[in-house]
Amino acid sequence: MRIDAHVHYLPPMDAEEKRAFQHQDPYWGLLIYPPTGHSIQGFADAHRMLHDMDHAGIDRVVIQGEYRRHHASCQDRNDTAIVLVSQHPDRFTAFATIQPLAGQASLDELKRCLDGGLQGVGELNPYAQGFTVHHPDFLRMVEMCITTGVPLNLHVSEEVGHYYFGKSTTPLREYYWLATEYPELKLILAHWGGGLLFHEIVPSVRHGLKNVWYDTAASPLLYPTPAVFNLALQCVDPHKILFGSDYPLLLYPSRQKEPDFTSFLQQIDDLGLAADVYADIMGNNMARLLGLVPADTPPVTLRQTEAFDKTPNRIDAMMSVRYTAERWPDTQAVFERHGIPWQDTPVPFWEPVRQAAAARGMDLAAQEALINELNEAIG
Repeated sequence: MRIDAHVHYLPPMDAEEKRAFQHQDPYWGLLIYPPTGHSIQGFADAHRMLHDMDHAGIDRVVIQGEYRRHHASCQDRNDTAIVLVSQHPDRFTAFATIQPLAGQASLDELKRCLDGGLQGVGELNPYAQGFTVHHPDFLRMVEMCITTGVPLNLHVSEEVGHYYFGKSTTPLREYYWLATEYPELKLILAHWGGGLLFHEIVPSVRHGLKNVWYDTAASPLLYPTPAVFNLALQCVDPHKILFGSDYPLLLYPSRQKEPDFTSFLQQIDDLGLAADVYADIMGNNMARLLGLVPADTPPVTLRQTEAFDKTPNRIDAMMSVRYTAERWPDTQAVFERHGIPWQDTPVPFWEPVRQAAAARGMDLAAQEALINELNEAIG
């Protein structure tokens, strides 16, 4: 079974529809219709997509939602996805697009979508949608994905290299935190996880990311195909890689005028992958995630969404700065007085208070004084 795990439904629009879309969704409008006037975004309605699937030998596609900013826009897009799946249940699977910051309304929308035949959540983008992976509303949605057993697909960008429209700034360590904090979550990180998968060559990282899959969406725009597949297969188990194209994106814009599946497929076919590895990447892995074929599923155990229900009542030097500041907001002013950032992106979630203090020249006595000051702040 050949499954493309990452496509988008973007039918052609006339000029008036384009203007309305850009007004409704400025971020997606920027990506699809950039101010440069040069776009690599292709367009295809359902009929065109099915035709291209047949031509390329694609059995099924997973239609990812676009990371819409507004709840009402998400609902509109989900309505379309529900109709598409009902019309072509043997060819189309779709994920729900959700704005977690809508709170309970987002959870109600996810339930509506799952009841309507959608089978996952995504593609979401914390940066574009204005939330962090630590936000309680997002984590409540994560827990709903866990309890319902559906995958969550998140957009990830590589942190280095050239700028392009849509390159987001959420650090890779945020996705690592999410995976390790919620090991029961079926987490798909799009676009090779922004390179996070290469870190799986470190055994402890591989263990922490055991519940993560990586899709290959837009890969030819980012990496040379032979090199990235060769390196990826050295770093991760092939069961964790999902073929995705990002159709109808133009993956070879210098020579591609219309969207297709075949150009990228041909490059993968030319790699000469082992038959079992090829079959897993090109469909079996996603089929297992979707429950289309049997798969072993671990028991579901939830963590607390209210992030700090079971915590000590005193700060020690090895607690992380970020954890401390979020658990006890009164400590934030103390960190700021000492020039220790607690919120900005340079602060990894694992950095302990003692290391942060030492990195700013504080000796042992000053470190102890800082700990005492933090504990005084929380009473």
